[in-house]
Amino acid sequence: MGTEGVRMLFAVTIEDKPGMGATRRAVRAAHLDWLDRHRAMLVIAGPIMDAEGNSIGSVRVIESPDRAAVEALTEGDPFAKAGCFARVSINPYRIVFKDGALAE
Repeated sequence: MGTEGVRMLFAVTIEDKPGMGATRRAVRAAHLDWLDRHRAMLVIAGPIMDAEGNSIGSVRVIESPDRAAVEALTEGDPFAKAGCFARVSINPYRIVFKDGALAE
């Protein structure tokens, strides 16, 4: 049996550069549009917030055939193109507990 069509989960953690709030707000509509266009790959996605409720990065779980596709997807994010990202971490991910129950 081959591995064609096998999809894996990846956790993507993004830390924004300091002071990117105005830039994030300016490109948010394009970012939400981009998320909608890629919804088939997104298991979950949302901002990381500071104590005052400001977005300072993002966390996403992405279903993809490989890491290269996740990298390409992340590079195409309007926030990335606008220069918001200081650091991006992409790692394989496995769901163990979901919706109040073990998922394994």
